[in-house]
Amino acid sequence: MLFLGCCLLLVCPTRVQCQSFEWDASSDLVSADFGHATLGQALESIAEAMGWDVFVEPGLEARRVKTRFSRLPRSEALRRILGDLNYALLGGESGTPRRLMVYAISASRATRKIEIADEVTVFVSRRLDNEIIVQIKPGSELSIEALAETLGATIVGKVEGLNAYRLSFEDHDSADRAREQLAGSETLQISDNYTWERPGNQQSFPLSSLPGLRIQPENGSASTIVGLIDMPVQSEAAELAPFLLPGIHVGGEVPVLESDLPTHGTSMAHTVLKGVEMGLQGQNTTPVKILPVDVYGGSEATSTFEVVSGIYQAVQAGAQVINLSLGGADPVPIMEEVIDQASAQGILFVGAAGNSPGTEPVFPAAYPGVLAVTASSRPGQVASYANTGDFVDVMVPGRTYLDFNGVTYMVNGTSASAAYVSGLAASIAAATGRPVQEVALELKAQLPKP
Repeated sequence: MLFLGCCLLLVCPTRVQCQSFEWDASSDLVSADFGHATLGQALESIAEAMGWDVFVEPGLEARRVKTRFSRLPRSEALRRILGDLNYALLGGESGTPRRLMVYAISASRATRKIEIADEVTVFVSRRLDNEIIVQIKPGSELSIEALAETLGATIVGKVEGLNAYRLSFEDHDSADRAREQLAGSETLQISDNYTWERPGNQQSFPLSSLPGLRIQPENGSASTIVGLIDMPVQSEAAELAPFLLPGIHVGGEVPVLESDLPTHGTSMAHTVLKGVEMGLQGQNTTPVKILPVDVYGGSEATSTFEVVSGIYQAVQAGAQVINLSLGGADPVPIMEEVIDQASAQGILFVGAAGNSPGTEPVFPAAYPGVLAVTASSRPGQVASYANTGDFVDVMVPGRTYLDFNGVTYMVNGTSASAAYVSGLAASIAAATGRPVQEVALELKAQLPKP
């Protein structure tokens, strides 16, 4: 697959005034689209994409760069970007370039290192001490209403198909007593409920628009469906509309959303389709569709109960790939069970590994039934913020850009990495007719690991 032999990145700096920078590692050809960027911003793109340490002569970073080209040899591409400035490429032990020096007259003056900034939101979770999730096992004739009355609890949510119920208590002491009373039950599975804050961060750049999606939906054929467990996808994202199925909203009415900023769900839907493009290898139509499953209801946090319900409803609606660009530090037994059962049916789950530079497990990505994805910032290098635990399966770029209401936004984090892989896997499966889990095994074998 072409994607696996390339480094095709939208890698622009944090205060971006460019559009894209792509390096095909297999052919060493470069494509770029810079619109009135500064030299410093362009060099940050080069540093991230190529994996080089880049040094520039102080005072040159503010020079303007405006160029656009496709698949040029590396030396010619650098000349187009740097203009009349001089540069030197210094090799490492194997002779591979490791350092780029940019200067006017003397390389000794290239003393300012270009730093790559990453800004992400860490996955945050907190146990709801006054709640528990109760799942009644098959074959039991236990009444949830009678159980709730006995425990002094109120039923505040349910997933009928799973016989799962969300119970709320007056205080955490009452909930703790219920946990102790139900521990070891052979007819019930007990899970704690956690709040999960919205993962991801986006910054705006009121500049020229990015190029839109290059693909169109393929009509008249069965769809490969990516279930997007996230915030709602907004109707203002017009270019996404042809790829969206009617959304599912967990936990109440459709929320009223602000239209001036993209939601995390809108950003991830766009990123899924960028992954789809990568897997098409030049084709311009795809049967892949996105099923938005809103588990946040327009708020800044959800609970693991809502996420379980969203996963279940996505599976029932026919999703073959389920994207989980969210998570927390604590396992939830009912969530793992639902994922295991769906995985046994051939459904692929893709999870974000988490935006903390450690090795602690993040769930749901750390469940055995989930393809865990972390973020790279340069070819072969883990992003400074990304989780590198043993549960991580692959890493791909962690930045994505989208145009929303005429403003360019950047999203940074393992959320975007997971969405890329979800789209890529769905695209390859749709194009080849292969099961999504078979495609996932190939991606695990060929994509880099941290």
